[in-house]
Amino acid sequence: MDLVEFLRARLAKDEQIARACDGASWAASPSGTVHLDTPDGGPSEPRFVASVENGACAEHIARYDPARALLEVAARRRIIDDYEKGAWVLEQGHRTEAGEAAHAARLETLRLLALAYAQHPEFRPEWRP
Repeated sequence: MDLVEFLRARLAKDEQIARACDGASWAASPSGTVHLDTPDGGPSEPRFVASVENGACAEHIARYDPARALLEVAARRRIIDDYEKGAWVLEQGHRTEAGEAAHAARLETLRLLALAYAQHPEFRPEWRP
């Protein structure tokens, strides 16, 4: 498995989990509960998601809700796509100093994205920036 395959697999799992949570936005209360955010006039009683020790923990959980996870997956996929397009251009023989430098920068970006998954058993030490 190469770095691109590794990242695509992790993003697919992130997306699967976020969609299993309805891809919803969450909100936190100071008391330490997290509930579905319904700013568009949803049900009068917010749907409960979780209860934690304090408002700071609830805010952290709500900040990384399924809706945000789906947006991050989409953005990271675009970064990977850009890397692959650059690699394709180089493979076609369109090598320039600027193109090589841009591709190296894109690879560094992928390595930085992979750090979020450094604890995964398939993560390779050579992917560290």
